[in-house]
This record gives sequence, structure tokens and C-alpha cells, in this order.
Amino acid sequence: MVIAGGGRIGSYVAQVLQILRVPFVVIEINFQQIDSLKEKGFPTVYGDAGQPIVLEAANVEGAKLLVITTPLAIIAKDIIVQSRKIKPQLNIVARTEGMEQMQTLRELGIENVIYPEFEGGLEITRQTLSLLNIPPAELIKFTDQVRHEFYAPLYEVNSHSTSFSLLQPARHLLELTWIALPENSPFIGRTIKDLAVRSKTGVSVVGIINNDRVLSNPDVDYCFTNGDKVAVMGDADQIENFREKIQPA
Repeated sequence: MVIAGGGRIGSYVAQVLQILRVPFVVIEINFQQIDSLKEKGFPTVYGDAGQPIVLEAANVEGAKLLVITTPLAIIAKDIIVQSRKIKPQLNIVARTEGMEQMQTLRELGIENVIYPEFEGGLEITRQTLSLLNIPPAELIKFTDQVRHEFYAPLYEVNSHSTSFSLLQPARHLLELTWIALPENSPFIGRTIKDLAVRSKTGVSVVGIINNDRVLSNPDVDYCFTNGDKVAVMGDADQIENFREKIQPA
């Protein structure tokens, strides 16, 4: 996977991919930003993502997906055109800063366009309604409907083409949750590897807190102990599965 742009959004995408152990590389033209990305341990390629030689250095030809984080359509257009010359069927997710730019990307054949301001506003609305005790099922239904109505005019959704914006209902989106291990949990005294946490529950363990000790992205040989608070990432069903597995027999 290739991320074109290592700013705030690109760095966040890279951080999540790193936690999930998904191979990726970040293309960034800002030299100071390159240093920051390398300090975080992200694989990077320095240069303009709109240049074929840079895309080749990032191995776009071998990538399953290209994520374009710049909001500027003119820059995104260059990246799209050059990357499609290298790999015509490359899946691309692009960011936009407005409806006009969104339409431009759509005309370039990009089905997966994200409008962060809209998504942020929708999340604020969701949290507001949640504090008003609106049932979760109703929140999911509402946000899915609003998202569908917003993006629908720009996409012809059929069996061959579906926007990422319409693909996943909210209950399937990844979320990060902290869960305290109960006393006498069967996890205590065993390692992440021995328990096969990822394969048996679906979640990824991305953090541990115990007293004043904080461990980020623990190794598979980490042994759970009494008092552990565990950060797990997964969808709602996977997290619920983890909660069930940690309960005492």
C-alpha cells in the first residue's frame, strides 16, 4: 500500500496500518516531514508523488491500494494520472476539500473519495445524539442514511463499483477500546502469541497500561498480568468477542 502525503492525515493512516501490521510506504516531498515520519518508523520515499520515478521507487506497480491525502485536486490529478499509467487498475482512495473537487476526482474515475469536513461534522452529530441517549441502532441508521444521501449523487453504485464511503455500516468500522482484564481472567499469565488473540477474536492488541507502565504496540510475547488495561482495535463484533474470551470460566 502506498500513501501519497505524510501530513496529519497521512501520518494517522500510516499509524493505523503500522499497528495492524499492514505493509505500506509513505511518499512525502517535505524534507522536514520526512524526518518526522522516519522517527515514527514509517517507510518513506522522498519526492513528488506526481512524478513517475518517485511512484516507481514506492513500488506503486506492486501496491494493492494508493491513498492520496492532499486536498488539492490539481495535485491529486497528477498523482492519479501518473499512477494509472504505471498500474491502470490500481485502487485509489482520495481526499477532497469540497464538492467541486469531488466531482473532478469522480470524472477521473476515482470511486473512493473522502470529504473530511463532512465526515467530521457527521461524527460530531453522532456523538451529540449519543449524549442525548439516542439508541445506538438509530444512530447507525441515521449516519448511514445521511452519508448515503450526501455521496449518492456522485456515484453510480452497482455490483461493479461501490464507494468506500458507502461500503461499511458503522458497526463494521474499526474502533479503539480500552478493556480492563477481570480478576482470574484466563488471559492472565499467558502471552498474546499463546492465546492467538488476533486469530481467535479478530482484534489487535495495540497497547497495555498497568499501574504507571504504558506499553505501546506490545510484542506477541507479552504476558498478561493482573491489573492490565488492554487497548484493542477491531470492529464492534470482534471487540465483544474479546470481552467474552477474557471472562473467568
